[in-house]
Amino acid sequence: IIGNLAALAQSNGAEGPDGGYHLLREDEDWSFLRDKSLRRDFWDPIKFVPLRNGGEWYMTIGGEAREVWEQIGNDNWGQQPYMNGYFNERYMLYFDVHYGKHVRSLVELKSGLNSYRIGGPRPIDEKKLDFQVAFLEVGTGDERNWIKFRAGRHELEYGSGRLIDVREGPNVRLSFDGFKVKAGIGSWKIDGFAVRPDLDKPGFFDNAPNHAVGFWGVYGVRPLTKT
Repeated sequence: IIGNLAALAQSNGAEGPDGGYHLLREDEDWSFLRDKSLRRDFWDPIKFVPLRNGGEWYMTIGGEAREVWEQIGNDNWGQQPYMNGYFNERYMLYFDVHYGKHVRSLVELKSGLNSYRIGGPRPIDEKKLDFQVAFLEVGTGDERNWIKFRAGRHELEYGSGRLIDVREGPNVRLSFDGFKVKAGIGSWKIDGFAVRPDLDKPGFFDNAPNHAVGFWGVYGVRPLTKT
């Protein structure tokens, strides 16, 4: 059981429209853009795309592009070559579809490319194309007490990220296959999960869960004081 009683969770912040970008795209909520008067950003029209039922069904489209040049000295413990420089590219695109208040699907594609690295790319450097996230969510409840069940491919990021991390620093982020339950009980937010980490392969849609490793647990967080 992994617990954290610190009041550091963004999800427990002040009420009101959440117009920020999150490390995990699944945490973003752009439903307030149903009100067009609140739209300020150039990209707001694709953050909330109404589908039917007056906007109860809607889709969010998002993504990122990142290019980084890295240069490392003596990365081979004094053996040749003494310097290794390479160029990393990351491209991600996601579609978050809400089918009313109780059903949701999220699909996020990832592509990580590596150029010029002596010795070739490492598993954390290159992944031609695959799913980073692909889950179906079913839930019920109100703003104070709710529960959601997810099945598919997930990202996990808890606490400071020292133990369970999405691996944002390297070029290819980490994902897990399995099941996840999220619940809100008053001021508590609790996650339960049973997953296997994905083994990153460099090709196209060839990632698979590592059946030699099973990872499960419970994570709970609540604010120490009300804001």
